[in-house]
Amino acid sequence: MNRRVKTLCTLSMLLCVLIILAQIKIDIGYVPITLQTLGIYMISLIVKPRYAFYVTFAYIFMGAIGLPVFSGFSGGIGALVNYNGGYIFSFPIMAYVISLIGYEKSYVQKFIACLLGTIICYTIGTAWFMYVMKFDLMTSLTMCVIPFLPVDGIKIILSILFSQKIKLPE
Repeated sequence: MNRRVKTLCTLSMLLCVLIILAQIKIDIGYVPITLQTLGIYMISLIVKPRYAFYVTFAYIFMGAIGLPVFSGFSGGIGALVNYNGGYIFSFPIMAYVISLIGYEKSYVQKFIACLLGTIICYTIGTAWFMYVMKFDLMTSLTMCVIPFLPVDGIKIILSILFSQKIKLPE
């Protein structure tokens, strides 16, 4: 099979995994706990930076045109401009940075990459949340960051372990 076809098929499968993981959510307030970031961590650690960016950008594009790919089977521009939209918009940047630092690297480098990606996601997402909801920083942090730290730590560890086991076709 042609190398480009293999790459396209692989990236399409990773996009499908991201869409499926996005549907697994627990509502705990304004911002739900989802497995979207687990998908982004894994994708970013197993493909090159540009491919990680492409997959997450395609995910946002699909949602923007109305396909129900975001958490809770939501989609459309409304899902992107609401108070959760900043987190979604951060995904391509997050994925690119994680992959740039952590792709085919040691456990420690992957962990640092995922932490940096998480900081990017929290920064962009929480800033957007504050802008849309008109909340102050402390209120936003207690609603959008602090409750998610333990779960994101678990997701990071799982994604690092999974990335060591997943071998994609060359």
